[in-house]
Amino acid sequence: MGSVKGTLEANISLSKSTCYFMRTGKCSLSVVGDFYLSPSARTAANELLYCPRLYRAMRRQERMKPLAVVPCECGHVEVISGHQRACIASQKGLTLSLRPTGDDIRPACQVCGGQASLDGAVGGCRIVTLKAVLYKE
Repeated sequence: MGSVKGTLEANISLSKSTCYFMRTGKCSLSVVGDFYLSPSARTAANELLYCPRLYRAMRRQERMKPLAVVPCECGHVEVISGHQRACIASQKGLTLSLRPTGDDIRPACQVCGGQASLDGAVGGCRIVTLKAVLYKE
């Protein structure tokens, strides 16, 4: 197994059901400063405290699975799982672990290929720059 460190551009897809910004027009990371939330409390992906709570866990370097990605011929990688973590890491300059889902390479990501999101949300697919450690077996 090998690893490569560096920056790359990744395609993420968020919607009103998975992102507070897409639902309200305000990013919860810029709205929420400090907060307390019971460890047993549940938050949905589009609620105010979801991303601040996830960011806190990422800063503390809590163990998380690597993001699953598929490389694309357009030069981007398409995130398959971990869209919110990718968005947070791009905004806050955190390094993420990535793992390719297989040997497949897509011709183009959703942004370069011009595919619309399934729920019709404008701006749901976008390119973010990530600091990453890519693991390849």
